[in-house]
Amino acid sequence: MQPVKMSEILDALGRLLGYLRVHFFKGLLIVVIGALLGLLYAWVEKPAYKGKVSFILDEKSSGMAGGLAGLASQFGFDVGALGGSSGMLAGDNILDILTSESIVQTVLLSKTDTTAGKSSPTLADRYLVFSGLQEKWRKKEGPIASVSFASLAPGAAHSLVQDSVLYVLYERLVKKHIKAERLNKKGSIITVTAESVDPVFSKLFAERLVDETRKLYINVKTSVAAANMDRLERRADSLQRIINAKSYQSASLQLLDANAAYKTEAVPAEVSQRERMVAYTIYAEVMKNLEASRMTIANQTPVMQVLDVSKYPLKDSRKPWWMLILFGVLGGVLVCVGLVFVFYRDSKKEFVISTGA
Repeated sequence: MQPVKMSEILDALGRLLGYLRVHFFKGLLIVVIGALLGLLYAWVEKPAYKGKVSFILDEKSSGMAGGLAGLASQFGFDVGALGGSSGMLAGDNILDILTSESIVQTVLLSKTDTTAGKSSPTLADRYLVFSGLQEKWRKKEGPIASVSFASLAPGAAHSLVQDSVLYVLYERLVKKHIKAERLNKKGSIITVTAESVDPVFSKLFAERLVDETRKLYINVKTSVAAANMDRLERRADSLQRIINAKSYQSASLQLLDANAAYKTEAVPAEVSQRERMVAYTIYAEVMKNLEASRMTIANQTPVMQVLDVSKYPLKDSRKPWWMLILFGVLGGVLVCVGLVFVFYRDSKKEFVISTGA
């Protein structure tokens, strides 16, 4: 292998510069086209308003598990990481719940203005307007041309067309408009972002998505304990009425000056008092269990504390026009470099190789 001389390198660079000088205007044209494409994209790009809600999630565990985990952590062991978590919001389940079909459709059917009553359109109607789907479907024949959700009562059954439209909106939102993610993999702070050309839709959708998820989780997490507490409350109210009735009955059966010959006359009052004491004892135990159930619900209820909420006016997340032009220029330069690598051939180098062979 012969060493490469500096004169050969300089000679090759000179031929390359000569090639670039000949095709300079072609490269300049490509760069100008890239800049114009960037400017065109900046002109046709729609606004992108982001509604953002971040919240902290604390899924409460049992006292024994929490105590063991705290004791083990003092010695450097992560029991939670080894054993895992069986909670409904453990891991990335919360992200899947936030973007689930039932939660998204519930939010879509909520009213834009809750104080306006039935006259207010839903978020689904608002999305159909600014996305252009409503205008597009009006040109078609059939029930889809006049689909609307404004008059749909909460909890009412949907028509086949409404169900189909809701599913289409759900797919579009999950793919293009909403995103749920953790700030870091091991953290408990969740960020929900809704992005659209309508700032009102973006803000309301992100906030209500978090709110509906919180309601669903609390309902599922505490439903058993809440049902048990309701049963104990009904039992306590019933026992309290029995105790009050027995108190009035005992008072009415008291004899101030009973005849000694008729000692059995005091038996009804004694029986009534004994029944009252039994009912009172049962009532005391029921109240203990009721307080224990309330404490259980308090311990099982998760903490979903909202940290940050976007405020009006929402910031447009589009790239500035000058940055898009710069990207277009850089893209044009890269295209020119690629074309040089593809089409440039050093003719002298090829001649030397051919004669040497």
